[in-house]
Amino acid sequence: MYEGLRSPNIHTPKNLGEYSSIIQHYPLSTLWAGGTYIMSRKDSYPSKSTNNEIIYLGEVEDLHRFQRNDRLAEFGSMVTMDEILSAGKTILPKVLIDNIKALGGQIICSRITIGGSIATEDFRTSIPATLSILDTSCEVRFFKKKRMHAKWMPILHLFDKTGKLNLPQQALISKIRINLNQRSYQFFREEGAIMTDSGNAVALSFICNPEQDVVNDARFAVTYPNLGFLCSRDLDNLFTSVRFPLDRTESASFEEALMANIATTFAKASELQKARTRGMLREIVSDLNMRALTNPVSDAKVTI
Repeated sequence: MYEGLRSPNIHTPKNLGEYSSIIQHYPLSTLWAGGTYIMSRKDSYPSKSTNNEIIYLGEVEDLHRFQRNDRLAEFGSMVTMDEILSAGKTILPKVLIDNIKALGGQIICSRITIGGSIATEDFRTSIPATLSILDTSCEVRFFKKKRMHAKWMPILHLFDKTGKLNLPQQALISKIRINLNQRSYQFFREEGAIMTDSGNAVALSFICNPEQDVVNDARFAVTYPNLGFLCSRDLDNLFTSVRFPLDRTESASFEEALMANIATTFAKASELQKARTRGMLREIVSDLNMRALTNPVSDAKVTI
């Protein structure tokens, strides 16, 4: 045991009002949701800190609620991935369902919360990237002039341009609102072990509406767990600027344009991450080529 080891102080608020009071008194507290990230980190427990404060969110009823209408599904941040699969597998976009299933089996998904998958500071799962391309918004609670305020924000506003979380210490993500609008083409793939080999793992999310020889409403995101995630209009515009099917030369040029764009943000990606990303991109292009071949295609091409 560590010399001078102290047990953490555990706070268990029953509602958001109690949470607000606790976080004001202990602003550096660790927020505990499902615990899958905290308990998997080296030296997370026992803690070497002599004044470790933990706020357990599991008893805050408001954070466990789920509701929906024809356009949106709204989840409290403590809703687990397993609960989301049970409640939303027939209404949520397939790209998100596939992403959740890739996280792990039922035991893991019964502990991972949707809020926790977004709010982890120094490790990135693929969930925030997929939620971003689905135009997800989050209710964020934060202190201003000693009062707790709530504001709805697009999920991309919670991160910097490399996909690193950019929230103040005392902020709490309380609700997540997911757009149910479905694209006709949805792709999700994850390669490598995100938890045990994050430096070589990659996840890619992509949705669009193919129409004859073009794609509309393209949204693309790539996640490198050790670096962050990238979701940008430049990448989306590359997909909408070409006409399918692409021949081998055009496909190679298109692939290089995508990889160059990604490299401007993630120059430190490993060679295996780059190779895996290329493989996923080729699969997407192949799919879009096959779809275009079933429709009349104009002779015009846009050169990259």
